[in-house]
Amino acid sequence: MDTTIETLVRPTSARPATALCVDDDREYLSAIERAFEDRDDLQIRVETDPSAVPDRLDGVECLVSAVRPDGSDGRSLLRAVREVAPNVPFLFHSAVPFEEIDRDALWNGPTDYLEKGSGDSHMALLAYRIRRLVGQHRLTASARRCHEALEASREATLMVTPDGEVTFANNRLATELSASPAELRGREWTELLAEASVRRLRSEAFPVAADGWSWTGQTTLATDTDEPSSSRTTLSTLDDGTAILVFHELDRADE
Repeated sequence: MDTTIETLVRPTSARPATALCVDDDREYLSAIERAFEDRDDLQIRVETDPSAVPDRLDGVECLVSAVRPDGSDGRSLLRAVREVAPNVPFLFHSAVPFEEIDRDALWNGPTDYLEKGSGDSHMALLAYRIRRLVGQHRLTASARRCHEALEASREATLMVTPDGEVTFANNRLATELSASPAELRGREWTELLAEASVRRLRSEAFPVAADGWSWTGQTTLATDTDEPSSSRTTLSTLDDGTAILVFHELDRADE
């Protein structure tokens, strides 16, 4: 029984996804190799010795391993892998029915389950699951790098959902607003800018960004000081509608 909801997430670049398949059934591993040998979006490595896996993870973006009831199962391998590569996606590929799997193992990091099978349709499904896990992994890693870069930026940066809720504010912006980043998350973005700037962004910036362009203009933050914090501001949007506002060259000046 497979309870996973199918949501296609493709790898975020043309670079092939690399998977390491671990199983003591060499014949089955050979069948996987043959099924994937002509694909240009997947590179398959195989291993029959679980103890060798932690040393073979360089460049691996997905680990595929069996779960068996004889004690030599994928759960102990998963624990060993998590010690050296905590974020590598792990696909349990097992002849054991889903109902007999330790469900807690499936919540240990990015994991998935697929019951073993044979034939072209099953191999296509296996490829799909690997690519989905790798795609999710790459998107998560990309988002993490983006947030780290924004956090480290010297320019005040704000991220806002399509509903107007602040999801990210870096330390530079929080300091300017005499708050912590955590205190700003969840607030309405309109609370952080002067009223005239809110009107300008709504009437000028957001329509431009909605058409796929970046808008640049002057705005003023709603600080507690007598002198407003004015800046040249850039607004752009991501594919999901998230707005990114970057406040450049903040200075104290009347709007």
